[in-house]
Amino acid sequence: MDETRTDLRIRLLRLMHPMMLIMIAVAFVLSLAPLSFPSPDRFAYLLLLGALLIMLISAMIAQHKNRYLLSAYLTVALALTGTWPSILINLHAGIVDFFPLCYVTITIILSSLFLPSLVTIVLAVIQFTLLAVLVASSATLQLQNWPSFFFFVLLVSLLSMIANYLIKTQMRQLNESAIRDHLTGLFNRRYFEETLSNKLTRNQSDRSPWGIILLDIDHFKGFNDQNGHDAGDFVLAKLAHMMLAYFNLSSTICRYGGDEFAILLPHLEQKKLDEICQELVEQVHSLTLLHAGKDLGPMSISVGYACYTAQLNSVELFVKQADAYLYQAKQQGRNRAVGSS
Repeated sequence: MDETRTDLRIRLLRLMHPMMLIMIAVAFVLSLAPLSFPSPDRFAYLLLLGALLIMLISAMIAQHKNRYLLSAYLTVALALTGTWPSILINLHAGIVDFFPLCYVTITIILSSLFLPSLVTIVLAVIQFTLLAVLVASSATLQLQNWPSFFFFVLLVSLLSMIANYLIKTQMRQLNESAIRDHLTGLFNRRYFEETLSNKLTRNQSDRSPWGIILLDIDHFKGFNDQNGHDAGDFVLAKLAHMMLAYFNLSSTICRYGGDEFAILLPHLEQKKLDEICQELVEQVHSLTLLHAGKDLGPMSISVGYACYTAQLNSVELFVKQADAYLYQAKQQGRNRAVGSS
């Protein structure tokens, strides 16, 4: 599953863009309206707002095209562009005040929400350095309470980064729990069904073969009936642990349901798939099942497998073919692997 499909940051970014558009429109009106205080370079402000509008539209287009990371970088860059040029315009107009400098926290908050933590830290360090240079070069700012200002910016930045780090961590945990089976730690059926089509589609261009394995535990009900459900859970976890060690990291191993498992293997020729499945049956049968000091006896599996070919030109046919071979393995006496040859 694509992680960003359940990432709430995408929805937040989508909601923020119209709000930013309204803010830019209001800023245009205020820049053109008569003001009661000495106005800075109004033309420079209008040019800046025009640039911000272009960046915002670009971010919205990237978001519409599902380019989340590009849209996030453009959004943070928009805030950064809106902050520092306006500060320089104020300085040029002779307006020196800490209040507009507080806007540097906006870019740090946005970055901590949407971008990697390292990017946020680098951005914060750069801006703190620029603020220090600005204060050191301005006699007017030095006369004001700049230590309190720096402490405020630092506090807001740290709280934002910590809060958003915790939020991102929780989001990752929620995403993980949505695609993982709690008992075995393997991916669940939802993950398998949502990603199988994507994986096959992305790899059709290079014509590399893919293999699918469906298997279930022979007479699994007997483990539960004779030794209790704890023993049945132990058998499932034992098989899952064994398969994680048996298959390489490029394989996708899922608990398909009950005592049935599914494995997707990339870049695999038919002959190699035959060997893997036959050896898997033998290794499972040789496992020792000791639970609560009791030997549960041997475990065997029935396996059905298939390679993704031009004839199996859909995910449904691919899975159905492997399932048909699994049924044949059971009909032929179980404890065996049956597949296309």
